[in-house]
Formats: sequence, structure tokens, C-alpha cells
Amino acid sequence: MAGDGSIAKIGAGGGCIICLVVTLGAIIVGIAAIVDGYHEIEEGYVGVYYKFGALQEGITGPGVHMKQAFVTTYQSVLIRPEETKMTTVETITRDGISIMFQGISVLSRTTKSKVISLIKKYGKDFKKVLIFDRIKEDLRIFCANKTIDEVYNEQFLEIVEAVKNDVEAQIKTLGEGGVEILNLVISKPDIPQDIAQNYKQVKVQWTEQLVAKQQKVTEEIKKETELLKALADARRQKEVLEIKIQEQILDTEGKQKISEINNKIVRDKQNNLADIAKYAKDKEAAGNTALYSPEYVKLQVAQSLANNTKFFFSGQDSVLGGLLTKVLASKR
Repeated sequence: MAGDGSIAKIGAGGGCIICLVVTLGAIIVGIAAIVDGYHEIEEGYVGVYYKFGALQEGITGPGVHMKQAFVTTYQSVLIRPEETKMTTVETITRDGISIMFQGISVLSRTTKSKVISLIKKYGKDFKKVLIFDRIKEDLRIFCANKTIDEVYNEQFLEIVEAVKNDVEAQIKTLGEGGVEILNLVISKPDIPQDIAQNYKQVKVQWTEQLVAKQQKVTEEIKKETELLKALADARRQKEVLEIKIQEQILDTEGKQKISEINNKIVRDKQNNLADIAKYAKDKEAAGNTALYSPEYVKLQVAQSLANNTKFFFSGQDSVLGGLLTKVLASKR
């Protein structure tokens, strides 16, 4: 009986230990579940979730979130603008020259609403498929259709626009506009040393030609300046001469007007004197007319005849006879 009691005590104690272990295990599992389910999404990112490896439809924004522990995993996807430096791109030109593009920089952005569809189609690294690989492909195609001189010199500035436009068209078709290229920078490619040396010599010659051309332009400008100065001096001398001639004309016209005024004064004075003399003569004539009236003339003749004692007549037809006949006839 005593043995049975001991066994019962041992069984009860073992059951308590099992319960304790189970409870402790449950607590540990719960803590592990909380730890595994707790996660944070940083600003500028969205969270995407995989349950048993299958991509889920929902996404979460920045902040603290909980996921189903042990069966669900998450991944943060950047949606704000991101600048990426691409690896070196090797291309071959149409004339068979191998050139290297280094330091290609791409500034891109992902559309939040397109994240799930992009991952489903192209995987987690969808930017590599839609942007970086496409840039490499288009750059190789561009160079394959151009000569080394066209790529390196003549049409280098057209590369960025041509590649960017084509990649954006492919993104619109393949990725439904889910990613966007904000900026693309392509530096001048590295070309073989011997060709680079030739370009350097050409550049030196071009610089010398540019200097010579600039010197020529400078000389032409200098000559043109001298010509303009000479023309300005001639124009100024002409204007001075015209001013002097105008002064002489004004002086001559002034003297002429003074002479005309003096002549007019003299002429008016002479006219006044002539008028005075004429007036005196007219007055004298008027006085003589009034003085030598027919009666006065007859009286004077009679007095003259009376003062003479002797007269010789040659008949009535003579001058004196005729005069006496008229005088005596008038007295009758």
C-alpha cells in the first residue's frame, strides 16, 4: 500500500513536469512567432509578401507590421527614385572597333501600384530586366550601326536620347509603364589607344585651325574697327566743314542784308531829295504859271513898247508887226 502511494506521487509529479514543459514550449513558440511576424517597412519602400513561396496580392506601406509567422516571408521594394551605376558595357562599332562604356548612371522610379505585377512577370530584380539589360542591348545596337567616328565624335550627343527613347518604349510595352527612367547619363566610351592618339592629333590640329580662324576674325574685326573709325573721322570732318560753310553762308547773307538795307536807306534818301526837288520845281512852275498870265505878258509888252521911242516896222507880216497886231487887237 505504501508502494502504491509512492507511485501515485511520482506520476503526479511527472504530469506537472510535462505540463510545465508544454507551457514553456508554447510560450517560446509564441515569442518566436511574434518575433518572426514582427517587421518594419522603411520610408520609400513597400512590403510584398510570400506565403509558402507564393506571392501575395497585398502590399504594405512604411511602418510596423505583423505577418503570419513561419509560413510568410516579406521583401522591401524601393519605390522612390533610385540611382544605379551600371557595370561596364562593351560594344562593337560598324567598322569593327571594340569600345567600352563605363560609369553609365540611371535614375529610375517604380510605380507603387505596379509592383506586384512586375514581380510576377520579371521577378524581384525586375529593373535589371526592364531597364539595365535593355540599355545594354540598345547601346550595342546603336554602336553596331555607327562607325567609331560617329559614336565617339559626330553623334555622341545623340546616344542618350536614342537609347532612352527606345528603352522607355519597351518599358511601356513590356512593363506596362511600371518603371520610369528619370535620367540617363552615358559618358564618352573608352576607345583603343592608337585611335585615341589619332583623335588627339586631330584635336590639336583642330585647335590650331580654331586659333588661326580666331586670329583671322580678330584681324578682320580690327580692320573693320579702323574702317569705322576712319569713316567716323571723315563724317566728323564733313560735318565740321558743313558747319563752317553754313557759317560763311550766314555771314555772307548777313552782309548782303546789311548792304541791301544801306542801299535802301540811300535810295530812299535820294528819292526823298528828288521828291523835294520835284516838289520845288512844281511849286515854281505853278508860281510862274500864275505870274505869267496873258494879261501880265501883255502888260509887260506894253510897258516895253512905251519905254522905247523908236520902232522899225517891216509890215504887218513881220514878227514884230504880227505881235503888235495881236496885242493891239486884244486891247480893242
